[in-house]
Amino acid sequence: MTKKPVVVALTMAFSSTAYAQQIEQVTEFDEVLVTATRIAEKASQSSRSVAVVDEEELQEEQPASVAEALRNEANVTVSNGPRASSQGVEIRGLGGQRVLQTIDGARQNTASGHRGTYFMDPELLSSVEVVRGPASSLWGSGAIGGVVAQNTKSAKEMLDEGESFGGYLKQGYETNGDNVKTSGAIYGIADSFDWLINGSYNDSNNIKIGRDQTLANSASQRSSGLMKFGWEPSDEQRLQFSARFSDTDELVPSNPAAEVGRSVPLVKRKTKDKNFTLEHSFNSGGNPYLDIKSTLYWNSTDYDEDRVTKGQIDSTEYETLGFSINNSSIFGDTTLTYGVDGYQDKIKTVRDDAGQVGQRPGDIDGETSVWGAFAKAQVTLTDSLSLEPALRYDTFENESKTLSKSSDDTAWSPSLGLVWNTSSWLTLSARYDEAFRAPSFEEMYSTGTHYCIPPIPGFLPGGLCNTFEINPDLKAEKAKNKELKADLHFTDLAGNDELGITLNVFRNDVDDFIEQSVSNPLMGIPGLEQTTSWNNVDEARLTGFEFKTRYRFNQTRLTLDYGQTEGKDKRSDEYLSNIPAKKFGVDLSQGIMEGDMKLGTRVTHVAQQDQLPSENKQDYDSYTLWDVYLAWEPAMGTFEGLRVDFAIENIGDEEYRQAWQTLYEQGRNMKLSARYRF
Repeated sequence: MTKKPVVVALTMAFSSTAYAQQIEQVTEFDEVLVTATRIAEKASQSSRSVAVVDEEELQEEQPASVAEALRNEANVTVSNGPRASSQGVEIRGLGGQRVLQTIDGARQNTASGHRGTYFMDPELLSSVEVVRGPASSLWGSGAIGGVVAQNTKSAKEMLDEGESFGGYLKQGYETNGDNVKTSGAIYGIADSFDWLINGSYNDSNNIKIGRDQTLANSASQRSSGLMKFGWEPSDEQRLQFSARFSDTDELVPSNPAAEVGRSVPLVKRKTKDKNFTLEHSFNSGGNPYLDIKSTLYWNSTDYDEDRVTKGQIDSTEYETLGFSINNSSIFGDTTLTYGVDGYQDKIKTVRDDAGQVGQRPGDIDGETSVWGAFAKAQVTLTDSLSLEPALRYDTFENESKTLSKSSDDTAWSPSLGLVWNTSSWLTLSARYDEAFRAPSFEEMYSTGTHYCIPPIPGFLPGGLCNTFEINPDLKAEKAKNKELKADLHFTDLAGNDELGITLNVFRNDVDDFIEQSVSNPLMGIPGLEQTTSWNNVDEARLTGFEFKTRYRFNQTRLTLDYGQTEGKDKRSDEYLSNIPAKKFGVDLSQGIMEGDMKLGTRVTHVAQQDQLPSENKQDYDSYTLWDVYLAWEPAMGTFEGLRVDFAIENIGDEEYRQAWQTLYEQGRNMKLSARYRF
């Protein structure tokens, strides 16, 4: 392809006329595809703020959890401390049930107290996608903060053209916690059938949190597995069945984001997570009106807990049965994607109050049912301008069999996007999204005792117990997000190079925040009732932006990431809690040995969080982390098929704590893994 010479000022004073004359090229920055927006599109062409961690990055980082795999993304934060099994994802200051989690398009709705909800071993994933900002017009309840979409590996992706069978064995080790990681897979294609069997096992001891200090009760064991079977009876159809499981054994505080204390007992917890998914897709090829995909899925999560310091056995069982059907039709210059979906969540708990009669949460037996329908259009107005309207309707109901109570509600979630391809190097977009999160069953109908504090002489001579109050009138959280985005992409600035720049600016107004309210937890005044309930309290405004620059020159790559979010109460103008500190990251890597080896270094600086509510007396200092990494994967010769990854994280053994977290994070850690593909 002939390239026209371009004179460029490195100060970014680019000539739009010159760049408009460039011949468009396909480069690695343009090839990142996303599906979390419910259509396959390039991240650079989406009007939403999207981040993607691909398989190459997953191998380089060797993350212990899905949340950890996203830690370097702007305005994305790992919550709940360093224990991998309990880590969660916060996006732009919103986390927990305000961030929707999917695996291969199937919703993951498990949420219970302080227990972990991200069960996938990153070793089984081909990529993780993050949609920053509300996405209820596509996914319904829960996506007011964003979406974390996990995509598992498949035989078709792992086999090269012409291959029919393959596999790999992988062994890894981490010095922090003496973590041993073993995984492997076999996969193949035979005529119209393809299959994959993938598994992993992790065994770690207690974590060191900096300055050679040990975090007690942070060891764990985890085994995970994935099976996929696909059949393509014709060029137009595909039927796929997948099954996965994850089992985790650990001895941890009942709240793993804290340490064992008077109201936080030690728990031997076994977590079993299972999923079965059946998918069918049909694309008629010549028929522009038919491109249909149907999914049926079942999830089950069981937490079995032995409160070893209390002599009590608890269990929590979650079950989700769901489906989705969507189709895409092309009418001239308009692509219409529309469909229906629904799911039913069941929760059943047993709380053993042996030795503490009347001092435990009540047993739960309840259901949540949700049905929704949505439509999204991509309307080409001119050669450079397109419109993206979308609308979704949901109806949801919570039913408590224990209390013989129920509640229901409905929600509309509209959105509108405008995309302007101003030139071959600049795309501008604007979005407006409304979103909601329906209150969970536990938030509305929890009963019994939340916790008890034993007598403290001279302070709480009679001890204290706090009980749950139900709130059947709890309203859904609502979000209204406005967002502007600019994508710039240049090639041949100085030869074989490319530059990509993305800027997102947003303002998200969230009303009817659902917040747990604990009344007078330490007063212990006789006759004064101590209660816990969930209430609609805040009207929040979250504003901020993400900035990302990527530059490649031959085999040298530089990435700059910056994100900041400010959260305020719209009524009082007070700062909100749980808003992440400003974060800046630099990643520089160099390919050598004709691309067989990659050397890289990464520096992350997190600023002091001084935007605090007036009653908050905490101090969250700034910190800087320095990592280095190496990847070696020879393309040919004696060692073809071998890949070695090595990394040192937190080289300075920084003792640091993220804003709003109780525990200090992991200290220095050396990671080494070797994989052999056959």
